[in-house]
Amino acid sequence: MIRLSHPSSVVKGDVKLPSSKSISNRLLMLQKLYEPGVFLDNLSEANDTQLLARILSQDSHHLDVEDAGTAFRFLLAYTAVTPGEWIIRGTERLHQRPIAELVDALRVFGADIEYLENQGFAPIKVNGTTLCASAKLMDVTAVKSSQFISALLLIAPMIEGEFNLKVNTKMSSYSYVQLTISCLRRMGFTVFIKGQYLGVSKQQKFDGEYFQIEPDWTSFYYWLSIAHLAKEVDLFFPGLRLDNMSKERTKLYDVGNKAMFFEEKNGGIRVTKKEEGSIEVVTDLNYTQFPDSAMTFAMLIPAVGKKNVNLRGLDSLKYKECNREDALTRHLAKMGVKLTKEEELWKLDATQFDLRPDTYFETYGDHRMAMCVAPLAVLQPILIEDKEVVKKSYPHFWQDLKRVGFIVEEEAKGLD
Repeated sequence: MIRLSHPSSVVKGDVKLPSSKSISNRLLMLQKLYEPGVFLDNLSEANDTQLLARILSQDSHHLDVEDAGTAFRFLLAYTAVTPGEWIIRGTERLHQRPIAELVDALRVFGADIEYLENQGFAPIKVNGTTLCASAKLMDVTAVKSSQFISALLLIAPMIEGEFNLKVNTKMSSYSYVQLTISCLRRMGFTVFIKGQYLGVSKQQKFDGEYFQIEPDWTSFYYWLSIAHLAKEVDLFFPGLRLDNMSKERTKLYDVGNKAMFFEEKNGGIRVTKKEEGSIEVVTDLNYTQFPDSAMTFAMLIPAVGKKNVNLRGLDSLKYKECNREDALTRHLAKMGVKLTKEEELWKLDATQFDLRPDTYFETYGDHRMAMCVAPLAVLQPILIEDKEVVKKSYPHFWQDLKRVGFIVEEEAKGLD
């Protein structure tokens, strides 16, 4: 357990954000499948990405993906088109995360996949074979996960037959399907889009040998929360740009501060604030496309004084590294904030907001549940259960906080 605090609430310095885990994972798969000679610069140091890179570089057909859900889904598609017998397994939590929709979609193309224990869940045995489209239009609108669609798109050039995919463009996190399309295009594939219909060319025109991966916008939002809560701010984020591939940049103004300024300079973004400014918050916030940032904003909004907002798009949170819907509700309750669900809305009631010194936050084995509370330490010292969980996506998070004045103290494990 750690005690996190910031004595001055003045935050200044350069912050090299982790590179995008989402882009890194997609490019690793494309490198393995089509361009083994391409150099991926600024590859993510996140445990998920490093794990995927190790698995793709080894000869073993027994793949332990630990708790890396993205690696599991992408590797399932990869092994389906790669000759040999493969076994894919992971942690107990990963074995609880459903995979049936992707398995069923791959089976439509002729994939040979077998569940080894429980139907619809890992561990899984795959006999890699040649996949083939049985029609010119393959309807996968029943697939609700963007990562499942991304997995199909990554192997689409290897599937025999000319075909288009019909997808559900209203699915949660569809923006990550668009990110996959951007990665395919950057690797030289033509991707045709017409409404719900997607087609990937078999021919590739790639003449590059180098690809620089951009910083991670999800990680930036922890710092944006810190900037909102701090008394004074001067932070520079190299490599972060408003024209980055990730569309998550569109959430930049969900919470606005009239005293905060953003400036693109020297190949990055500088964030400054010299005084307290009036805060404006969108009252109906939708995180359908970017659920990984929902917890960060949900923790920030009460702290900036907003009493009531509606949140949308939290449906998928219960299927993440932990049940994030439940974990977020518990986090907020520690500050006197209520989160209740009414049909498709989650109503956040912060009329009784009260963050007390040394409030203790469990981490539930989930990196994002640890980092989303960290900005609160600008207001009051807080206790965080497990600092090690951040290695999954942002290994140097605590070191970066220290460099801008945060104090990270090891505390005894037990609580009175």
